Amino acid sequence: MLRRNVLIFHLGALGDFILTWPFALALSRIYPQSRVIFVTHGEKGQLAEKVLRLESSDVETGWHGLFNETPALPERAEKLLLGAHAIYTFLSPTPLWLANVNRLNPLAKLVAMEPKPPADFSSHASQRLLEQLKDHPIERAATEQILRSVADRGVGFTRNPGRDILIHPGSGSPAKCWPLENFLELAAKFKENGTGVRILIGEVERERWSGSDLDKLGSAGELSEPKSYAQLLVELSTAAAFIGNDSGPGHLAGIIGVPTVSIFTATKPEQWQPLGPRVQAISAPTVDQALKLAMAMIK
Repeated sequence: MLRRNVLIFHLGALGDFILTWPFALALSRIYPQSRVIFVTHGEKGQLAEKVLRLESSDVETGWHGLFNETPALPERAEKLLLGAHAIYTFLSPTPLWLANVNRLNPLAKLVAMEPKPPADFSSHASQRLLEQLKDHPIERAATEQILRSVADRGVGFTRNPGRDILIHPGSGSPAKCWPLENFLELAAKFKENGTGVRILIGEVERERWSGSDLDKLGSAGELSEPKSYAQLLVELSTAAAFIGNDSGPGHLAGIIGVPTVSIFTATKPEQWQPLGPRVQAISAPTVDQALKLAMAMIK
């Protein structure tokens, strides 16, 4: 069988997923004749396809069979696995998962990596990824090169920016959120300056915030509620700038080149700052500090 697949397994949150994108681009450079394929949740895979022009396979299409005592995969998943010459996993897999992959495809290079840095790791998450590649110098060198490129010009995604500021006041964790009142005040100051404002919300925000809070946000700017990561990408790519908490949308904004102000509260920017060429990370700023940063980025 011709083996030309490179598989990357990842089931983490959107922000953690995006932090692996330079590694995936590095693999596409190392293996230019191979198919680099993310095995992940369907929407995340589709997002990576649009931005990175790589391939994906929905993890819900039978890949869970690799966790069974007797592994069995659907035909398409089995074909992808047997056709792989290299497999990289961020699943924190059990020994059983690793043994099953080795049993099904003993000829493939198999590399297991932690999906997140340990609690006592003080450097950026991308540096932890590089540390885990210390025994794989080709992958490490290529990833370092791509990280430098991303810091300089993003991932090469073509945007069509408008004039509005996109504000995302939510996050997966309430502890990561700057006070909602600050975002409302910030939006008002933008509007005083004649700058259009869009407010990005999702299902989490609809469930977490009261109707009164949502009404206030609707008064502060045009509410935008994308129903998929593909729609989120459109919202971000048309923004003049993005301001939000430490969250998945912030990581996506940064890496596609949107001028991004990333506000940190419970987490540390030196560990989790979004990758990208025009990212400013700041811990617990005042409203005026956040406004000044954003206005400087769109001049």
